[in-house]
Amino acid sequence: MRDAGVALIASGLSIGVVALVLLHLRPSGLSPLRNPVSQYGITRFKAGYRVQTLAYGLAGVGAAIGIAALPRPSQLVVVLCCVFAVSRAGITWFPMDAPGAERSDTGRHHGQLAMCAFVAVALAAADLSRTLGHDHVSGAFGAVSGALAAAMLVSLVTMALGRRAGAGSFGLVERIFYLSMTGWLVTVAVLIAST
Repeated sequence: MRDAGVALIASGLSIGVVALVLLHLRPSGLSPLRNPVSQYGITRFKAGYRVQTLAYGLAGVGAAIGIAALPRPSQLVVVLCCVFAVSRAGITWFPMDAPGAERSDTGRHHGQLAMCAFVAVALAAADLSRTLGHDHVSGAFGAVSGALAAAMLVSLVTMALGRRAGAGSFGLVERIFYLSMTGWLVTVAVLIAST
């Protein structure tokens, strides 16, 4: 099961990161500093956005499977990885509302799924850090997981405050979150492979 978990994380991240890079290289008119990643999902490049969300969902499934196969798995982390996976995979069918448009049910669902995914992965990283912190063999993984959890939580708070204040740096902060989230999934894959 551990090998399957590592393979799913590696496959999901490889596809997801390539899709993200390609989306950013396309002439979409979106700014990585201002616009959310989800906005690619309402452009003519929405297929690339769908690939990215499904791929990160696949990586979340791999994390859940791999963590469940560890000697003393944290059931909370497994459940949170499942919530992350389902939310990431599902969000692609609920595109965000266009900026300035009236709020729709689909747009509300998009926001709820984004929040579920982001909070779930940040809490999974925090709980994995706590769990591994008691294990002298995997303590280094716990420290890395804790640092990435802190980066994700700070990013989440900054995104929420920035959106309320109308700050123009939402896209940049969200991409810092994506980097931290990706780093955590890589950390999980290395942990699973080395245990």
